[in-house]
Amino acid sequence: METKLQLIFTLCTLISITVFRVVGGSVQLEINGSVSEFDEFTWIFNESVSVLKYYKKYKDVTLSPRYKHRVEFNMETCSLILKNLQKTDSGLYKVKASNALQTTILCVHRLSVSDPVEAPVLTLSNSADPCNSTLTCRGHDLSVSSMCSYRTCEEKEVTSPGGVALSLSVRDSTIICNHSNPVSWKQENITFTHLFAHTGTHTHTHTVV
Repeated sequence: METKLQLIFTLCTLISITVFRVVGGSVQLEINGSVSEFDEFTWIFNESVSVLKYYKKYKDVTLSPRYKHRVEFNMETCSLILKNLQKTDSGLYKVKASNALQTTILCVHRLSVSDPVEAPVLTLSNSADPCNSTLTCRGHDLSVSSMCSYRTCEEKEVTSPGGVALSLSVRDSTIICNHSNPVSWKQENITFTHLFAHTGTHTHTHTVV
């Protein structure tokens, strides 16, 4: 029995990864392995906050008031769905399971909840040479600039320690300013035709969350 429990824990630890979600979204936290040999389960947040307790014999689920109306629990797999996520939900989630012989920790999940990024700002600075312009892409506290000539722009990218990225790239005849984090991205685009024909009316923003 002890060897089997150790195997389940090892497998879950190996495949557990950080899960990224956007504010207001949901996440399903699963147990990868058999749960049939356990009698009681407790989902714990950040080592000390009880999310719920489940007593299999009585099919009794006790939810913490903090998670009322925000959690769906599967009695067969003992997985849970956490809804209406907030940034304060970011942290470590793990499952404590027990039977008559012992108590053990099964799977561990790390959840990171972030706001969607804001639309980037793309600005144009003309030089004395009408065939060259400088484009600057700004988003959050990041910025990148590139010198552009006819059909040519230097592609650049910068990433913050928190995983926010800002980039200038070229696709076909369009220059793309992309602002992203692990849960969303937004863009502002300008075509080479507009870049060298006009200084305005070049903003086209597309958002995917």
